[in-house]
Amino acid sequence: MGLTTAQRAAIQNNWATVNANMQEFGDALFMRYLLANPGDIQFFPKFQSAGVGAQLRSNEAFQEQTLTVFQFLGQIVAKLADLDAAGKMLQERVRTHKPRGITMAQFERLLDLLPRFLQENAGANGPCADAWRVAIANLMPYMRDQFAKC
Repeated sequence: MGLTTAQRAAIQNNWATVNANMQEFGDALFMRYLLANPGDIQFFPKFQSAGVGAQLRSNEAFQEQTLTVFQFLGQIVAKLADLDAAGKMLQERVRTHKPRGITMAQFERLLDLLPRFLQENAGANGPCADAWRVAIANLMPYMRDQFAKC
């Protein structure tokens, strides 16, 4: 299926907005994720003891994690002209995360939040949010395949 040139441009233009305040967007998405899935804080031992709540946003380890994830997403966005290359980057992420007990369902829950989050917080209009959904749908099989292998 792939992405059209217009979809790729919409995502990359939207990411420029995110990139301008990456820490804030990363913190906000992870707060939304952890508030919806509070038990998943166990997968983040560096800030697990802070607990899920407003205090987490000022936790340095939490901020480091969210920034790392969003910087990685920026690399994926930059590779969207080559979905295979982007998919291989995600497969490597699976290889490093699966041994820590992180499941495909957890990746899916986080990525499922992304399009609407960007629509509500980063100016992604309807077609842009749909482009994000198409990109995620195209990249998920790479991750699922890697989960099946390891």
